[in-house]
Amino acid sequence: MPAEINWPVLGGQLALGTLLGVAVGFTVKKALKVGLVLAGVLVLTALALQHFNFITIHWSNLESLYTRAMEETGGLLAILKGWAAHLESLIPVAGSFVVGFFLGLRAG
Repeated sequence: MPAEINWPVLGGQLALGTLLGVAVGFTVKKALKVGLVLAGVLVLTALALQHFNFITIHWSNLESLYTRAMEETGGLLAILKGWAAHLESLIPVAGSFVVGFFLGLRAG
């Protein structure tokens, strides 16, 4: 026979998860925007410096570093699976966190 549900505790977990999810989602979206702008400026600067023969970019080395990094970690899917495995014990908080995270991403 299942235990009786403690509604105040469950409601608190759902509210906390949603609030944290919105905060993290909003912050992640803003940080990604800033990071992408900085990365774009860096790439454009490096390309301009290469065009004027100030530097030489070894594209094959960059590609091999990227490939090695993705093979070792398993890529984004492996990271997300690890997070999901960690959060499965906190289903009420994790579920509401995910909803809040996507709301925060949309709002950001």
